Amino acid sequence: MTKNMLKLNDYEIELAVLTSPHHSLFFFFFFLLLGGKVIYPSDYVFFFFFFFYSQLPMSQHVKSLCTGLNLQLRNISQLRRFLDFDSAHHIVRALILSKLDYGNGLLLGLTCSDCQRLQKIQNWAARLICQAPKHDHATPLLHKLHWFSVDKRITFKVLCFVYRCVHHTAPEYMSTCISLSNPTRPGLRSAMDTTRLTEHNNTRIPKSVEKRSFQLSAPQLWNSIPAEIRA
Repeated sequence: MTKNMLKLNDYEIELAVLTSPHHSLFFFFFFLLLGGKVIYPSDYVFFFFFFFYSQLPMSQHVKSLCTGLNLQLRNISQLRRFLDFDSAHHIVRALILSKLDYGNGLLLGLTCSDCQRLQKIQNWAARLICQAPKHDHATPLLHKLHWFSVDKRITFKVLCFVYRCVHHTAPEYMSTCISLSNPTRPGLRSAMDTTRLTEHNNTRIPKSVEKRSFQLSAPQLWNSIPAEIRA
């Protein structure tokens, strides 16, 4: 590092071992020696505005995101009476929806409770734009604004990644996670569909982990949409 005129900032270096609770015992005494510095793993790292915990629960990230968006919505609500519908819509899309959508592909398989917390933020944003009462049902407002719900926005982002993988425009590390189906019985109707992906079933992986795996969940989501859309 000295030869290349590089220096490590101790306060900016973070290390986390991403593993299951069972395998975390094997990394109890794990450390990394880098540039003469000993780096010990921490419970989480903050990378590209995301909190990555060792066992990949996203609750802390959702909590931090909701805290910031609540503050933004309170500030916008104080100015709402001075804004017309289109201006309020543009502001909410720029300050709220952009953060809800940022990196939401990593939220695949999010727990219902965390997803509901994000959905409340989106519902509040929709009521704010439409100037609807606090207790009005938010679903008609989402339809009016042509917004997907939070869980569908996550699914849509994942399917966009799959589309790029299928058409060879995604990074290689993502493209290698999925493959087109190779039917063993050509006479079946499903064999005529050339856009289906191979679904991987691993009974050794818990369902909670399987739902969060791009390699396991993405093909199932892709095959569940109509063939004319996949084409």
